Amino acid sequence: MTSLLDSEHRTVTVVRRHPVASLLAWTFTVGQAVAFLPLLARATSGVSLPVAPFVVAANLVGLLLPALVITRVVDGREGLRRLWRSTVQVRAGQGWYWLALVVVPLATTGLTVLLLGPPAGGPSALVAALAAGLLVQLVLGFLTTNWWEEVAWTGFVQARLQDRHGAVVAALITAPLFALQHAPLAFGNTLLGGVTILLFITAVAVPFRFLQGWVVNRTGSLFVVGLVHAAGNASTDGSGFAGDGLLPRLYPGTTVGPMHLLASAALGLVVVAATRGRLGRRPAHHGSAVTSADPGRLQRGSAESRNVGSFRA
Repeated sequence: MTSLLDSEHRTVTVVRRHPVASLLAWTFTVGQAVAFLPLLARATSGVSLPVAPFVVAANLVGLLLPALVITRVVDGREGLRRLWRSTVQVRAGQGWYWLALVVVPLATTGLTVLLLGPPAGGPSALVAALAAGLLVQLVLGFLTTNWWEEVAWTGFVQARLQDRHGAVVAALITAPLFALQHAPLAFGNTLLGGVTILLFITAVAVPFRFLQGWVVNRTGSLFVVGLVHAAGNASTDGSGFAGDGLLPRLYPGTTVGPMHLLASAALGLVVVAATRGRLGRRPAHHGSAVTSADPGRLQRGSAESRNVGSFRA
């Protein structure tokens, strides 16, 4: 009994000293084991399992669960309440919702038109793609995956790294870890092909993490951060449930998956240049918009962000 208590105490001590490393250790063992299950089943026994439910389970069990548990262990009930308030905070300026729901899909579509030309379908095809592709897939992706994914990556990992290393360095550290989570996408390729895919995802993930860091620093809302992520996915391949996203419906038979990655990366580069690397973080504040111990700060940040003019450094 004593040895069991000692072991538990040592585990809690390690988690409190190394919260980010503790989450990553769980994510890249338990979480990735769940994500790889359908791929391994197909490779070893020829059994075809639907991928999307396992992706959802991997995010819930491998990312959201440890983020909540470790926050409770390290920061106590008040820390967990702060994280949850940020997760469900919908109050933000209209400009932030325009960014997620209009700017991200429009930038992705604009880049696609620039590279591939206009789609062949007429107005009716566009309306159908916007409704069944963009809107439906955005809601499905947000509720099943991207919201919870960003609670862990932005609200836990990047926020804690930002508190120690600053906004830009935090994004630079988070990006390759975020990319590595998507390793199942490289499965089934040659070694060179798999490495190339992961390097590409890492390269575009860096400015994407700039963008997400800026959004959470200016709004304090992981709800909006999740919408930005979901809007990008819905613009291309979608959620994995109920059909394709926007662009595959407009460009059937054409590979458009990387377009939202490139568009979000371009937006992130604009943000880091416009904010001169501050990414919306005020030097006078200690702690991020998510981890700050000041209980009134999220309310102040939310009030500030209600103005569209909050799109400033």
